Order: sequence, then structure tokens, then C-alpha cells
Amino acid sequence: MKQVSSDRRRVLSFLTMGLLTAIGVLLVTPVVAFVVGPLRKGRSIPGGPVDLSDAGPISTLPVGQWTLVPIEIVRQDGWAKSTEARSVWVLRNGTAQQDFKVLSPICTHLGCPVAWQASVSHFRCPCHGGTFSADGTHISGPPPRNMDSLDFELRGDHLWVLWQDFQIGTPERIAVQV
Repeated sequence: MKQVSSDRRRVLSFLTMGLLTAIGVLLVTPVVAFVVGPLRKGRSIPGGPVDLSDAGPISTLPVGQWTLVPIEIVRQDGWAKSTEARSVWVLRNGTAQQDFKVLSPICTHLGCPVAWQASVSHFRCPCHGGTFSADGTHISGPPPRNMDSLDFELRGDHLWVLWQDFQIGTPERIAVQV
């Protein structure tokens, strides 16, 4: 039997290691892309791009009265992307940015839905009797603070709202990530 030269062994060893390395890279690359890809997109950061929700055409909002407007918010957390239905209270007094007010319909006490009572011109929480004035200011009952106002923009003839969740049951208005 002939003895295999050391040069030939070295070449075969080098080729084998190269082939195994290539196979390893081909197997690991999709896994790394799967894990890192959504993280590179990231969540909204303060001062970064934000996701506003279309609350519809301004022309559909009656002037001078509160209207409960449905919106859809899109939440993305890593790989999971979900759409949630929410609503906001909108008051329109004109067509300029300063003529609008947008409030969260969630009571600051325990998170119950707040209803507008046009007959007495105030908001009322049905759970524990919290009352808010026509501008969302706390009047009476257990809620610890005013109704939470929401940021918004007018883009063309549409109202765009930035939905934000806030900590309930605290006197301070503290934004929370859900």
C-alpha cells in the first residue's frame, strides 16, 4: 500500500474544512437573519418615526360636538404584528389644527370606557361615577386626573391620531408601552 503524501493530506484537510465552513455559514445565516431582522426595524423611539392612525375625513366630524371616532392601531413587537380597534373622542370647532381636541375614552381611574352625556355637557364613567367637564377636566368621583389628551395631526382633509396608552389609577400622566 502506498503512503499518502502529507501535501495531499493537507490539501484534502483544507478542502474539507472549507466545505464544512461553507455549510455552517449557509445554515446559520437564515437563523441570524430571522432573529436580527425584526430587531433592526425596532420599535418607535422618542423622537423617531411614529405610527399615526387615520381617524377619517374631517368633513365627517360635526362642528361643535364630541364624536366617538373608531381608529385602528397597528402594533409591531419583534415578529408579531397586530391590528387593534380603538376609539377616540374628537371635538371639532373649525378646520385648523387648534380647532380640534382629541381625548382618550379610557377613564383614568380603572380604565372603563368614558361616555359623553350631551344632555348635561360632560363625560361620565359608568363604573364608579367619575365625571369630567366638556374639555376633559376632572370634576368629581374617584378618577385621579383629567382625561388623557392624545396627539394628532391634520394631513390634507384627514385627522391622524397617535394612540397612546397611559397608566391608570395614578395622578401623574405616565405613558406606557403595551
